[in-house]
Amino acid sequence: MQSACAYLVQALSSAGVMMAVVYVPLLAQRLGANGSQIGLLVAAYQAMMLLSNMLFGRWADFTDRKRVVVLGLLLSALALSAHLLATGLLRLFVVRAVAGIAMGIYPAALVAYFFHGNDQLGRFSGFGALGWGVGAALTGAMAAGWVFPVATVTMLAALAVAATGLKPQHASLRQPFFDSRVLRRNWALYLSFYLRHTGAHSIWAIFPVFIKDRGASMLWVGLIYSLNPFGQFVFMNVLEKARAKRLIWAGLILSMATFVAFALAQDYRQLIPIQVVLALSWSCLYLGSLKQLMEKNPEHSTAAGMFQSVFSLAAVSGGLLTGVTGRYGYPVVMLAAAGLTLVGTVVFAIAGE
Repeated sequence: MQSACAYLVQALSSAGVMMAVVYVPLLAQRLGANGSQIGLLVAAYQAMMLLSNMLFGRWADFTDRKRVVVLGLLLSALALSAHLLATGLLRLFVVRAVAGIAMGIYPAALVAYFFHGNDQLGRFSGFGALGWGVGAALTGAMAAGWVFPVATVTMLAALAVAATGLKPQHASLRQPFFDSRVLRRNWALYLSFYLRHTGAHSIWAIFPVFIKDRGASMLWVGLIYSLNPFGQFVFMNVLEKARAKRLIWAGLILSMATFVAFALAQDYRQLIPIQVVLALSWSCLYLGSLKQLMEKNPEHSTAAGMFQSVFSLAAVSGGLLTGVTGRYGYPVVMLAAAGLTLVGTVVFAIAGE
């Protein structure tokens, strides 16, 4: 029963977050933002999420993980509703920063909650991807004025499930709150992932706009965006039993190929098969990295929190990178991402355990 509730919380919360992720760059463009400003907007959101993930991921290893999850979902629902007040670009920056803090509270605690007595991380991660896919598809299908109200209701549904279906789960580590051992054990994995994901986020910062530039309608923006997470839902379940290191290698190599393919795409229909390969690459890399972290570290929430912080740090760097590479056109953004992934692959080859 608890596992089923955790799956549902994962799916619903991911759907709520994804609706905002897909729509905010388009909203920012409508409010007058250029490509560099959109990159900075993403960076502001992710910078706040980075700090929140690190703090609350660690806190969840010393307290009731259910309480951390419920708090994060409640504040995330409030943050999503606050987007309705973002009628100017400056207000949108402020709201996204607040949303980053709220949405960084619960992910690591939820992963650690699930992994306590249940090692089916592929299925659990797959439900997160399923939520992303549903959120992206709904964003493309609904009228713009409904995006944030629906996202808020979805997050409130996740809150209701967590509050009523999850049981308290107290964690108590016998070590100081500030401890660098997790970072020392996993620095090579974190760094290689960071480099790959910095490149990826430089693409995601402008991806909805890129799809429209290739001739897609708003409906097709949502559908193409949703192919990646729906594919992840399938692949993560299939790859559940694969060894962590092999998955990481496959994820890095396929990511490079995918980013180069994006650079060559001239029509939105060409993005459809590329998105499927992207789903496979991300499923391999994310699942392999998460499995290795959970297997090597007793501080499950801390390790997951640092992993989520690497996501956010990469998103900040990626948004800033878009501010530079975006001036030279979409192919440059994509090829720079492929180059960073190559560097991350070399790091993992030299120092990854």
